This record gives sequence, C-alpha cells and structure tokens, in this order.
Amino acid sequence: MGKRRRNAVHDRKQVPTKNVTPELKENAEARNVLINQPELTLKSSKKPLKGTKLKKFLMTTQLYGKKKQAKKYSEKELDIPVLNESINPGAIKKKGKKKGKKFVADGDSVLLTRLIKQINDGKDEVNESKLEKARRLEDVRELRRTEIERKESVKRQELENAKDELKSSASQARSERRRASRLKKRLSKNVGAESGSAKSKKPKKSVSFA
Repeated sequence: MGKRRRNAVHDRKQVPTKNVTPELKENAEARNVLINQPELTLKSSKKPLKGTKLKKFLMTTQLYGKKKQAKKYSEKELDIPVLNESINPGAIKKKGKKKGKKFVADGDSVLLTRLIKQINDGKDEVNESKLEKARRLEDVRELRRTEIERKESVKRQELENAKDELKSSASQARSERRRASRLKKRLSKNVGAESGSAKSKKPKKSVSFA
C-alpha cells in the first residue's frame, strides 16, 4: 500500500503542466485593436447583497430606514482660502460680519490722542511724580469717556434712523391698503350701476292679439 501511494504521488508530479501565454504578447494585431479601444467604465467595487445579508439589510431598512450618506462639502462651503494669493488681514471677515482688525479713522483725533498717550507713556519710562501720573491717567479717562459718549450717540442716531424707516414703510403700506380698498369700492359700485342699467334697458315682452 505504501509503495502504491508513493508511485501515485510520483506520477502526479510528472504530469506535464500547460503554460498559457496571453494572446496580446504573441499577436501584434490583437494588441493594436485593444489599444484603439475606448476606456471602459470600471465595475462597481460594491458587491450585490445575497442571502442572509440581503435579508438583514431589508429588515434594518424597514425598521430604521436607510443610512444617510455623509454630505460632501465644497471648498466654498468649507471657507478654504485660495492658494497663491496675498491676504489682507484687515479684510478677512469673520462669520459674525465683523472684521479681523479695527482700523482707526484718520480724522478721529480723540481716539488717536488717547492711544498715543497710553502707549507712549507706558513704553517711555519717564520719571514722573505721582501728581503728574494722576493727571495723565485723568486725561486718558476723560478721552475714554468722550469716546464712549460719541459711540452711544452714534448708536442712538442709528436706532432713530431705523425707527423712522420702519414708520415710513408702515405708513406707505397703510396708504396703499386704503387706496386699494377705495378702488375696490368704486369698482363694486360701477359694476352694480352697470348691472342695474342693463336690467332697465331689457325690452319688455309685448303680446299682440290678432
């Protein structure tokens, strides 16, 4: 039995194997035909579900519904900056419609003097007495007060302007509504008068006996 098995294994090893060479390597015409062929669409990587997997998928979709695909955001939605462009930091707008930096207006003398006093006196280590320091700080506080008052007045003015605009728009809408109602009344009166005249103009039926 052992000898037979060994012989069978030996015979199996000696069985000649067939080498298959692709036609493209041998045949030049076939190669050229394939080169001229248009690019075919690739098969989908997802395999179709079968058997128990399909049943499971159907059950889950019935119970919970289909899974929502993750939304793909574009570059515009993600706020990705354009490459190779110089960016002015003051022009970058944040999402709350506020700019990245606040620039001081050229004619704003109050703010400029306040900033100069604060920065210069802080940087230049000047030997000053307590009285001088108190005066300087008082000047800075006064400038700040005037700044705050000015800001509040600007805000108040903006609010008043907005109120005036709302009032004017409301009055315009009211006048338009009144005009429309007057026109409707006139039209209804005209229609009633026309219908009455049409009824009166209708010829009366007369019966003549021969």
